[in-house]
Amino acid sequence: MIDIPRDFEGAAVELAKRIDKAVADSVDGERTVAVAFSGGLDSSILARCASRHAKVVACTGFSQGSLDAARTGEAATALKVELVTTELTKGNVAEALATMNLPFEPTLMDMSLWCLYSLVSKSARESGARVLLLGQLADELFGGYAKYGEALRLHGEEAATSMMSRDVQEYVSRGRVRDVGACGGRVEPRFPFEASCVSEFASSIPIRFKIREGERKAVLRRAAQLLDVPEGMAGAPKKAAQYSSGVQKLLAGSHF
Repeated sequence: MIDIPRDFEGAAVELAKRIDKAVADSVDGERTVAVAFSGGLDSSILARCASRHAKVVACTGFSQGSLDAARTGEAATALKVELVTTELTKGNVAEALATMNLPFEPTLMDMSLWCLYSLVSKSARESGARVLLLGQLADELFGGYAKYGEALRLHGEEAATSMMSRDVQEYVSRGRVRDVGACGGRVEPRFPFEASCVSEFASSIPIRFKIREGERKAVLRRAAQLLDVPEGMAGAPKKAAQYSSGVQKLLAGSHF
């Protein structure tokens, strides 16, 4: 049984230890690992922790003019990891979309993330990695989405916590199927935030440590600082991958 953290700093210290262990377990035995990289908080944590145990290739995909196009180079340099970029175009996005095979009706978000991770997994494999780390569930576990803050403000802690718990379960049953399928057997996707040592502890952290004075993912941001993630990434504002990479804009503006 996990004790409920009583103070913010103690929760962050313990969370940092557990994330570091989860990443170490995920890369055990690998000389080179890839991280699906945006330069934001979650992928920067994974890159920093993984770099203690293996060579890290930060694999990113973005369209010209997107947020990720502007920030990934600087972030990779700060983290001292190799950056491999794939430019997202209508052509290669259409090719990736044609391979999509899901056991449910995909949304535009599903299609966007399928295309992004399909292309990123190809560059990871070409870079010599057999494992690709993804930062999924960090938002659902630590209050990353604006809707959680809104639920907390309007309906209280129980409502926001219940919403986050439902989203965790939905990712496990739906989103994970999508992301594993997108990698197409080229690499093995692994999800350190999904590890029980992280997810079970996250469920014990009070929501007031996750959304703190209006700051979402507050305890995760503090854990990132303790893990030596540079301040610019630890404090980076949340923007979902389908938007920051520009892939959803490409899909929405095209007829596939």
